[in-house]
Order: sequence, then structure tokens, then C-alpha cells
Amino acid sequence: MVNCPKCGIKNDDDATFCTHCGVSLHSDVGSTIEQHAKQFAQNMEQVGKKVGDNITQTAKKVHETTQKEAGQFEQRMNRVSHHAENWYNKTFGVIGPLVESFIFLIVFRVVIMVMQLPNQQTPEIHTGAAILLVYILPLFALSLLSNYTQYLSRKFFQFKVFSPLLYAIFFVLFCWIISKILYDASTHFTTIPDLRTAALSLENSLPTIFVFVLLIGYVILMLNLPKNQEKKP
Repeated sequence: MVNCPKCGIKNDDDATFCTHCGVSLHSDVGSTIEQHAKQFAQNMEQVGKKVGDNITQTAKKVHETTQKEAGQFEQRMNRVSHHAENWYNKTFGVIGPLVESFIFLIVFRVVIMVMQLPNQQTPEIHTGAAILLVYILPLFALSLLSNYTQYLSRKFFQFKVFSPLLYAIFFVLFCWIISKILYDASTHFTTIPDLRTAALSLENSLPTIFVFVLLIGYVILMLNLPKNQEKKP
């Protein structure tokens, strides 16, 4: 007979639970199972911690490697860009901006020619091409202004003082040409009344645009001035 550890009632030797209160008569088995469960939980916690540490270390190494590779790639690209720029400057020199402007002119003219291809279903495209063709030379002149401003600013340090003014003039003239294109388009596309309104609004905003671009340009120049002075030979 086995006495119940809780109520003291005697039970059969092969009984697992007390017939009176239902408590387990083999407490050593329950405690053993509980100990095994606790040990398993601790082992799993340690395994999870190790796995988490390994993942963290691996992610850190991958991040460091990726950052290092990105830095090396950026340095290589900077060297390639620097060599290409030196080659371009040595090859073309002062006519480099002129070459760039002619490339722009050729590409722009090819686009217009594509727009002028025979297509009876889209006569509006032909009209747009004809409008753009009128302003191809002014746009070419603007590209010359922009390219030579950039070239002289890069070549002569003293010229940087005037570059914001020239860029502001370029931007205002570009906006003025856009307003004229919109105005001409409004005379052909009468079904879109907003074109003339947009053209007039853009033209009236030219003084404000000039002042805004000029101020932004000189702010950027002042911020970059110390770096430019350090690079000055």
C-alpha cells in the first residue's frame, strides 16, 4: 500500500494518483519531467542566444564588407571619372563646351525629325515638332552659355564669382523660351486653354525666378568656397 503524501489515504501499490484527492503518488517522476523540461528550455535559450549572436556578427561583417566594397568602388569610379575628365580636357580644351553644344543640337534635331515622320493619326506631333524647330537655335545658344560657364568655373577659380549670375541668366532665358513655346502651342491647340495661362504666369514670374536662382547660386558658392580655396593650386 502507498500512502498519499497529501491526504494520507492508502492506495494500491500500482496506483499512479490518489483515489481521494487525485495528487500524483510518484512525485519523483513529475519532478524529473519538470527538471527535464527546465533543462530543455535552458538549452534552447542558449542555442537561440548563440544563433542570434552568430547572425548579428555575420550581419555586421557583411555590412562592413559591403561598406568597404562600396567605398572602394566609389574611389575607382572617381579615378575613372577624373581620368576621363582629364582626357576630355586635354583632347578638346576650350572647344569642349562647343562640342557638347553641337552634340545637344544634333540630338535635339534628330528628335524633331522623328516627330516629323509621316503619321496621319497624330498631326499634333507634327505641330509640336514645328514649334520646337523654331527655338532650336536659341536652345543651342543657351547650351553654349551653360557649358562655357561650367568650363570657365572649373578652369579659373576667379570666374566662380560670376558663375551664379550666369547660371541665373541661363535659367531665366530657358524659362522665357519655355513660356514662348507654351504660348505658340496655345495658338495651335485651342482646345487647351491652360497653355496660354501657364505661358503668361511663367513669363510674369521671370524676375522672381532670376532673384531666387541668383541667391541660391551664391549661397552654394559661399558654402563651397573654403573647399575650393583648399583645392586652389
